[in-house]
Amino acid sequence: MRIFLTVAILLASQFAEAGQGPPFPPLDTQGYCKALVSKMLVKAEQQVEKGKCLADETMLRASLEPFWYLVTPDANQRLMRDYMKEVRFQTYLTVAPFVASALGRACIEGRVSCSPSEPTTEPLFSALKSDPYCHARFPDAKANVLRNCLDGEIKRKASLAGYWATLRPEIRSYCLQFFRGGEFTPFQVLSGCVARDIGDQCLKRARQCRP
Repeated sequence: MRIFLTVAILLASQFAEAGQGPPFPPLDTQGYCKALVSKMLVKAEQQVEKGKCLADETMLRASLEPFWYLVTPDANQRLMRDYMKEVRFQTYLTVAPFVASALGRACIEGRVSCSPSEPTTEPLFSALKSDPYCHARFPDAKANVLRNCLDGEIKRKASLAGYWATLRPEIRSYCLQFFRGGEFTPFQVLSGCVARDIGDQCLKRARQCRP
């Protein structure tokens, strides 16, 4: 565990030096942990639980910080605007979903090495087609515009296929209902929906992922 923490901290410092992305949020974990145990009646127990809370926060920060550079400035602004003004959100549990989503998207897009599995052969996934979306979206477009849409969706489906089988069934079922066109293509929408689950696998070390 100490080795993991050391490597994570070293990676984080490398990204900080490189100046990539928004700065990692400095949270008041002391205040969060103190508030978390404040209702406990026995002071000695308060101190023990506060210590455990701070240790958990240190561990979580170490797992998140190496991948923070993937979080977009817009997502960082939303995090700071909507969550960082109250003590009850001053925990890296608040930051984790933002990192997991960004990391999952980077896995699918091949920007981070995430050890994808063999492409799924699940019939339901194999049957997913976005050709109707492309043809409906660009009915009068030049052939190359339509081809770009079709080819882009083929590549996205192929990338997602290596992660599909490891997703939780409830996540797959939930996200499939959004497989339709709009501002973004069907496989863009589907990838964005399942990204957090893939990122969580990385952060929990259920999947080997490297920055």
